[in-house]
Amino acid sequence: MTNATKSWRDVRFIASFAGAASFAAAIVVAGVLIRPPGASALPSFARQTGQPCATCHTAFPQLTPFGRRFKLGGYTMGGGMSLQQAPPLAMMVIGSFSHTQDNQDSPPTPSTHTNNNPLLQQLSLFYGGQIYGNLGAFIQGTYDGASQHMFLDASDVRYADTTKLLGFDVTYGVTVNNTPTVEDVWNTTPAWGFPFVASTLAPQFALPGTLIEGGLGNHVIGTGVYTFWNDMFYVDFTAYQNLSTGTLQALGEPEVIGSTSIDGVAPYWRAAFEYDTGEQSFEVGTYGIFANTLPGRVAGFGFDQIMDVAVDAQYQYIGDPHNITLRLTNIHESQQLNSSYLQGGASNLYNTLNSFKASAEYVYDHTYSLTAGYFNVSGSADALLYGANSLVNLPNGEGIIVDAAFLPFSKGGPSFYPWLNARLGVSYTSYLKVFGGGNNFDGLNVNHNAAGNNTLLLYAWMAF
Repeated sequence: MTNATKSWRDVRFIASFAGAASFAAAIVVAGVLIRPPGASALPSFARQTGQPCATCHTAFPQLTPFGRRFKLGGYTMGGGMSLQQAPPLAMMVIGSFSHTQDNQDSPPTPSTHTNNNPLLQQLSLFYGGQIYGNLGAFIQGTYDGASQHMFLDASDVRYADTTKLLGFDVTYGVTVNNTPTVEDVWNTTPAWGFPFVASTLAPQFALPGTLIEGGLGNHVIGTGVYTFWNDMFYVDFTAYQNLSTGTLQALGEPEVIGSTSIDGVAPYWRAAFEYDTGEQSFEVGTYGIFANTLPGRVAGFGFDQIMDVAVDAQYQYIGDPHNITLRLTNIHESQQLNSSYLQGGASNLYNTLNSFKASAEYVYDHTYSLTAGYFNVSGSADALLYGANSLVNLPNGEGIIVDAAFLPFSKGGPSFYPWLNARLGVSYTSYLKVFGGGNNFDGLNVNHNAAGNNTLLLYAWMAF
């Protein structure tokens, strides 16, 4: 089951590949109190560009073609207030109320109940916009209300410029970020994919996820190069390296002990083709990562070798007043579990895991949105990996998510603060299958049925 808020992570900037590590550390430490979610309609972006949020978003954080190009351009596009008039700082808060069909076995946190929990789910401070010239950033420091930690969230610092190649415009740049896919500009990849907000207090029978879906988020540092040729062809290559336990603890990352680390360099790649016809845009692409991982950060047993290869597609119609976006992504993971197998954490040396997601979103007048999504996880049977949660030793699960939201300020906020943005919504997640079963999926408790995890979430997402 996926029940984590799409929260966003840590970054450093590097002026050149040779000096990457040291300068990056300085930026991260300086940036702990700043960062926005992706390009999710931060007021600092609106102030800098002089554009309403609806220019970059159909319904935030879903990007339009204009919003994608703003991000590819390094968050530096102007037209509004200058850095001297208004530093690119912003704040975001998400309050929520979670209700599950069945009570949980125990409260999810010491300060909550087995059901019906209100929560200050997330509070974030951002630096979102131009730093100087062609250098810009999206840096986020987040307080997570469930874990009660403040940490450097998913972040992206980049330098971008334009030139000509074969007579066509080319945007190119360098990105430094701390979460694979956070640099991407389509809402099909894990960092910015649907659901855009989810309960952090839902039942803890979490379905397994592929490595690229969050296994490295906030725990790595990557330096990459990208190019977007003729507003059609996009290529990105980023090399990720591990952050030490000490560094992560200094950055406030919760649950560092027992997390996954990587050995050497983990290459991430992304290629996409987008065709724009004005009101309509079509995208098809691929992305992936290869990493030697150290599960639990336990040395002495070798490394697990993980390969994620994904395909994705997106269709977008942006009219007036109707907007439609269709998205899908499929991630196939091949696992050679050398370390997990020797540590007694896996029954098989070789496993596979597959994650499929599709969603359709309709937005009326940039003010009312309705989104329906489907997710499916499947993979190899493994008694040691999944047996504690699965009667049939499988990771398999599937479900449906429906989200309805009201966005009152997409076309401009109130007169006293015209950059205010808000998303007031209700989301319902229905689990059709969890760990290979519908009823009593773990064989331990008749109350552990897939439908018992069904979650109703009410949320208020505000950006200042």
